[in-house]
Amino acid sequence: MKRSVLFLSLLSGAQLFVGGRAFADQPMPPRADRLPSPGRLSSTDESAESIVLNPANIAKLPSYEARISGALCHDAKERTGCGVAESLVLPLPFNMAVGLRFDSLIPPNSIGFPFDSTYHWATFALAMQPTKRLAIGASYQWSYSANPLLDSLKGVSVGATYTPSPYLAFSAVANNFNRPSLLAGPTGTPLLDSTYLGGIALRPRGRRSLEIGADVRYFTSDDYVVPRFAVSADIPGVGRARGDIEIRDVAREATRSVVGSASLEIALGKASLHGGVWVGSGLGDSGSISEYGSLAISGFRLPGLPRGKHAVSFRIEKTPGIYTHIALLRKLWKIAEDPAVEGVAFALRAEPAESYAHAEELADAIRVLRAHGKRVLCSLEDGGARALYVCANADRTVVNPAGGIRFAGLRSQYIYVRDLLDKIGVKADVLRVSEHKSAPEMVTNDKASDEARKDHEKALAQIEAVYYKNLAKGRRMSEVEARAIISHGPFVAQEARSAGLVDGYAFDDELERAMSDLVGHRTPTRRYDDLANANDTFGPRSRVGLIVVDGEMVDGRSETMLIGGTKLSGSYTIAEAAKEMREDSTVKSVVLRIETGGGSSMAADVMWRELLLLARKKPLIVSMGSAAASGGYYIAVAGSKIYALPLTVTGSIGVFYGKADVSGLMKKLGVNVETYKTSPHADAESFFRPFSDEERVVLQKKVGQIYDTFLDRVAQGRKMTKAQVDAVGDGRVWTGQEAKDKGLVDELGGLRHALEEARHRAHLPDDAPLFELPRRDTSLLGRALKLVGGSPDSSLALSLKSLPLGFTQVLNAAVPFLVNPEEKAFTRLEAMPAELLDHGTEEIDHIEE
Repeated sequence: MKRSVLFLSLLSGAQLFVGGRAFADQPMPPRADRLPSPGRLSSTDESAESIVLNPANIAKLPSYEARISGALCHDAKERTGCGVAESLVLPLPFNMAVGLRFDSLIPPNSIGFPFDSTYHWATFALAMQPTKRLAIGASYQWSYSANPLLDSLKGVSVGATYTPSPYLAFSAVANNFNRPSLLAGPTGTPLLDSTYLGGIALRPRGRRSLEIGADVRYFTSDDYVVPRFAVSADIPGVGRARGDIEIRDVAREATRSVVGSASLEIALGKASLHGGVWVGSGLGDSGSISEYGSLAISGFRLPGLPRGKHAVSFRIEKTPGIYTHIALLRKLWKIAEDPAVEGVAFALRAEPAESYAHAEELADAIRVLRAHGKRVLCSLEDGGARALYVCANADRTVVNPAGGIRFAGLRSQYIYVRDLLDKIGVKADVLRVSEHKSAPEMVTNDKASDEARKDHEKALAQIEAVYYKNLAKGRRMSEVEARAIISHGPFVAQEARSAGLVDGYAFDDELERAMSDLVGHRTPTRRYDDLANANDTFGPRSRVGLIVVDGEMVDGRSETMLIGGTKLSGSYTIAEAAKEMREDSTVKSVVLRIETGGGSSMAADVMWRELLLLARKKPLIVSMGSAAASGGYYIAVAGSKIYALPLTVTGSIGVFYGKADVSGLMKKLGVNVETYKTSPHADAESFFRPFSDEERVVLQKKVGQIYDTFLDRVAQGRKMTKAQVDAVGDGRVWTGQEAKDKGLVDELGGLRHALEEARHRAHLPDDAPLFELPRRDTSLLGRALKLVGGSPDSSLALSLKSLPLGFTQVLNAAVPFLVNPEEKAFTRLEAMPAELLDHGTEEIDHIEE
């Protein structure tokens, strides 16, 4: 083998002097390189072409891409990069990507030895994007050919791309820096030596719509520079036009040549077709021309041809959890702006929201769809109260002929377990700020106190008033009629239609027909495909932060309880999220989404402090969800503006303090506990004895002090006096509507309104991306658990849905005593009745763009 290579090398050298073309006459000697990428720049290209152009950029692709490219050289005399290439890029976790490409090169016969036979390249690339501004990558390529000179060449390349702003991008690439072959070809230069490339690109508008740039390549062995200048622009409704010009052998006028390209890329959904021509003296003579083209299928959408008109459908078989609810809302807002979508169909096979507050947000999204000209269809099988509430806002509601409406009015039920605890010898030893702070009554009473009973009745009446007002408006009837109709529920399908609660009947297989009837012409209906769009800007865009506080507020880190899957929102986790938002220069404003009834008073204060520091630096807008009460309201007052939904449960400004006394249980079990102490109250926090009368006096004072701190925080945030806060505090619970009337919130609205306000205050465009913290579990283990039906938050969590009726309320009431130290002060709302709050299912990953 070595002898044959040596022979061919000598032969090539001889050919240089005997009848061969002189190197001095060559503007650019042929090389054993791969298929070129016309019109694309090393600093900006985000396609599978980057595997050979700049491997760093494959980490920037929004999703996968498969591409086949080809170049013809029938009229070119000096070019070796002719043939076919197949490429594939796949995203990996942790902002990484992998690429694989195969090139089959067929040089024109005019080039001659040693490029007189086909040769092939296989390239493997790996890249990562450690930050939004920086991407790095490397590739390993090896050749195979029947020609020994072109066989078993092995090259290593590395690249990096840096985008300091939406307007500028820089790149650096070292191609084949290991110098794969220094054997001389017919021109006397190496077949494949190292090259070094630097690139720069400018987007004058800060968007991909127009791009200008240059790549400058240095050839090591030949010691010359080849600049290439490129421009590309989006053509609305078509795709993208590209052009470039490459000047070869710049320093020598006698051999200088030019190669230019012009091409058009047409995109439709996941597919794109790119084609064009090369022209110029660098191909052999001034009249030479070569054609090239590529076809790509990707998991993201490029700007291009308008999609055909269609309708989309959403099927909800599990009540959405908080994150799934947010993701659904954002999809609907996006669809509202999509001109290709004519209608939206909702197939509701479960309650579409876990609370009436969430139902109102979903109803608002439907109203936004209709305001943008979309027709909305709701399909029910056995609809409940929240499904009926949401569908009242649609253009048309249909029900399965064998189904109906399971609703006959609102109710709330509270469970009291003091007698049960007495029987097993457990006593809840609790002190509270007032009787309005009824959270501990489930374990301290055998029934509601008079104050608590009045509060429950008032709250239910408030929810009922809002419910019937919106139901009547949506179904075009009076509130009196709505109340009278619902009092005769539940309803089978025929009764529901006769009562005006639905408009017709439809089976699942008839939904496309029903959608076409609603739109007014035949239209295809398909499941919503939320394709990512091609990146529109260089590097990170200015964005809106979203901090979600979800579940029982506890000291320490966020986690999920094993039994019941109850979410715990940790003070350190939320504080660190607020700090990260504060220090992230790309985050210009933040929305705090609160979905908690409170918890530890210490946790609330730790969160409040870090949120306050955030609010001093950037606009902090609060969005209250199902509940933002007690400790949830405590942290809300750090914001500069608070939005609440009409049926948000909020207020509950108050404190309770206590522990579980299990001394009776220990006695029943025959367990004796001996305590040795150095002072009378050293064991006051112990579970094994009740508080003494003296301790209760001291602790009641402590409750008052913590309550005073609570009042101070609210007064400071809401620009009120402590007396004014106390007048609406004292543990009283309010709906969002009531809270606005009492000055505890600023506006009625949901997450959409809060995001609009955040963008407005930060002077951001409507399409500013969203960045969510705390990050949810996106580990390989978490993803694997989701694939087999597990929870990424708790792999063994027992679903609340699988627990007996009423047990969930007992479990929720016990949470503070299970997750906190023995003696603890709580700013917590009473457990919400199961009839008013379902626990939804999370199936959507964290939100980040």
